[in-house]
Amino acid sequence: MSTSNSNNIGLRLTKMVLGLIVTACIVMLWPTIVFSFPEKADEQNATATVQSCEDTGPITRRGFGHNWDCRVRITDDESRKNWTTNIDMNFFSPEDVGKEKRLTWGHGGGRASTNTDTYVYTRAEGYPAGVRLLVSIVAAVVLLPPALWLLVKSVVWSFPQNEQRKFWEKIGGTSEQKAEKKRQKQAEDDRWRETQRRRAEQHEAAKAARKRAKEGGQS
Repeated sequence: MSTSNSNNIGLRLTKMVLGLIVTACIVMLWPTIVFSFPEKADEQNATATVQSCEDTGPITRRGFGHNWDCRVRITDDESRKNWTTNIDMNFFSPEDVGKEKRLTWGHGGGRASTNTDTYVYTRAEGYPAGVRLLVSIVAAVVLLPPALWLLVKSVVWSFPQNEQRKFWEKIGGTSEQKAEKKRQKQAEDDRWRETQRRRAEQHEAAKAARKRAKEGGQS
């Protein structure tokens, strides 16, 4: 690519926007993966009757894919209190409409609800809390480095060509510095190989000397 094209503001901004879009896609993979491992509760304290479901995907706070937001009627086991609410995050699906499903509810801020109540709901089926935590950590370790790297590159792509060169030289050094580092590494490798060769020669010489001494003693 020529310098004039590289300095074209429209081209630079286009590359930056595309880079940011890809970065956002990488970041959105994290909730997509993590929320595919829903937590479960060991004991249930309510029954939900699923009335209807609506897909709010394909891109939501859950990440990519379906995000079923279902209208449910909940009955508490102990008090027999009833209330109606919406629960998304694929807690239920259209296959559950008309069915009664067990769940656990508690007070905690409405993290799993799309309305303004202060209830938190947990599935009867899913994975232990430790599994989701492990998946969260692994996904972050895998996805965060490329996302950060692409984010930096996207911003740098908006710079003029000479500013891009200066930035990457600060990060990785100039071509002369890289060549010098390569030369130094080659010299170190050569010295290491020479040291190994001398040690091998000394070992063989010592071995031969012991053999001669042994033969002289026998004679």
